[in-house]
Amino acid sequence: MRALSEADSRAGNQRLVYRLDVRTKILVCLSMSVAVIFLKSPQALGFLTIISLAYALNLGRYKVVVICYAAVCLMWLVSIGIMRLMHMAVPLIPVTEPARMLIPFLRTLAMLNTVLALALSSRVQTLLTSLKSFRLPVWLYIPSAVMVRFIPSFIKDVQQIHETMRIRGYSLNPLFVLCHPVTAVRLMAAPVIFRALRSSDDLGVAAELKGVGYGAAMENYNPLSFNRTDTLAVAVALAVLAAAWVIQGLWGADTAGVFP
Repeated sequence: MRALSEADSRAGNQRLVYRLDVRTKILVCLSMSVAVIFLKSPQALGFLTIISLAYALNLGRYKVVVICYAAVCLMWLVSIGIMRLMHMAVPLIPVTEPARMLIPFLRTLAMLNTVLALALSSRVQTLLTSLKSFRLPVWLYIPSAVMVRFIPSFIKDVQQIHETMRIRGYSLNPLFVLCHPVTAVRLMAAPVIFRALRSSDDLGVAAELKGVGYGAAMENYNPLSFNRTDTLAVAVALAVLAAAWVIQGLWGADTAGVFP
């Protein structure tokens, strides 16, 4: 429970992403989720991914970002391999170009960057209060808060399991996973699943303990307020999205037939 109630925002941290109001980061996530649905150009999505990567790297959690990107790149390579195998088995199935297959993964990376920035830099109570300030129904903002807070909890669980495996003498590095995939899955899959279920339970309890459902009786110790930094961040986000649409208009004419 300590990890769930811990001040992940790191009081006193001067990095930009930690100083932004949580509502600003929520709006950035929402605008990004809408943009990646309609953008189909690899150039535009690549531009959004690069800018949002700079935003995520401001967290200072470089190892987490690298691991997430490695996992997405691995999924992209696997999808290319499966497409090739399908073409070899049934030649009538066309082979999609790797650049075109990259589009859904660019969408994933762009969203991943903004969600990581929100999840790893926001307190539980502030996140709940911010979602409630949007006048959302309780059945919507509680699951949203739990889903966002599940990310840092899941990262902590994986780190703990990895440390446990090291104590038992297993080195779960990429080489070990490639040489012993079945053993790696057995050592990691079951503990991760059980820890994830336990964390989801704890997050629900933590939400109740932090005042969810008590209306105005519970107040946030750190009142929400927009400042000049938040206004500038929103303006920059809108400018970046506008630039992405311009890029798609200039170089996105050849995206017909791309997976939407």
